[in-house]
Amino acid sequence: RAKAEGGDEDAMYRLGVWYAQGQYGLAIDEAQARAWYERCAAARNPKGIACFGQCLLLGIGGPQHNALGLVNVTEAAHLGSDVGQLLLGKAFAKGLYGLSKDPVRARFWLEKTDWEEAKELLQELGH
Repeated sequence: RAKAEGGDEDAMYRLGVWYAQGQYGLAIDEAQARAWYERCAAARNPKGIACFGQCLLLGIGGPQHNALGLVNVTEAAHLGSDVGQLLLGKAFAKGLYGLSKDPVRARFWLEKTDWEEAKELLQELGH
């Protein structure tokens, strides 16, 4: 916590994960997880940007905000975040968050990550 409060972006990200999953003696607290992801995103950490975007898209720990969520997830994907790439690929594959289905864009992003969910979505898209 001291490192996170001191501006260490990796510590901010880990603290967000710990609150999200209730690890290391912390109770699950979605609002705290979102707040730490937001701070991490402000420090330009790709993992933090992706997780903050996910919180915004799904309304985790606060209000849902699709437009801002997509901005964050897209930025994270461009910065190489596998979470951002998966979320953006899934959004295009399924037409989520106000986006139209776009199999070409979905494949582009899903092929960049090795997550099992990405592989399953690619199979659904016929890849």
